[in-house]
Amino acid sequence: MREIETVLFDLGGVLVDWDPRHLYRKIFDDPAEMEHFLSEICHPHWNFLHDKGALSFAKSIPDLQHRHPDHADQIAAWWDRWPEMLKGQIDRTVHILEDLKSRGNVRLFALTNWSAETWPFAVERFEFLNHFEGILVSGEEKLAKPDPRIFELTCARFKLNPRETLFIDDSEKNIQQAREMGFMTHWFSDPVKLRREMIEDRLV
Repeated sequence: MREIETVLFDLGGVLVDWDPRHLYRKIFDDPAEMEHFLSEICHPHWNFLHDKGALSFAKSIPDLQHRHPDHADQIAAWWDRWPEMLKGQIDRTVHILEDLKSRGNVRLFALTNWSAETWPFAVERFEFLNHFEGILVSGEEKLAKPDPRIFELTCARFKLNPRETLFIDDSEKNIQQAREMGFMTHWFSDPVKLRREMIEDRLV
């Protein structure tokens, strides 16, 4: 059993079901065309640059429309209909968070790669965010996982000791970086596995 004082959650893919396909399945009739759009036009690195605070939608949308005029409407939807990418909370993981909060035995924080421009949509929608003592948002800090500096900033701001902190994330790169910095880690794939591990650690 590990001695865990703090649990540090990722949000997207762990507590929140965010996926641009939730929106673009409504827009594209052809799944292959949708996947091409999401891999070649509004691609993951383009999205990451917003999460990192390196791009604003006011600039990036027109620039991309200029380069891909045949997809101007679909590109515009990324900002105009962004909340439709949020299917909802991942209930079973939120229940784990609620159990941790009710027990009160560990400190609870979140570290998320999320655009500062779209973050208000999440704050408005997800009440469970109030369970955290603090949340560090990449787009607000102009740093993003797996950059070690964002982990250092999280520890400094919230006074965390990595060796007493369990970091939960669905990205292997983020988990590897956190592990190298001394965090205990859980590479998230399933709320059932997470709960089982937390039971073993007597957290829930």
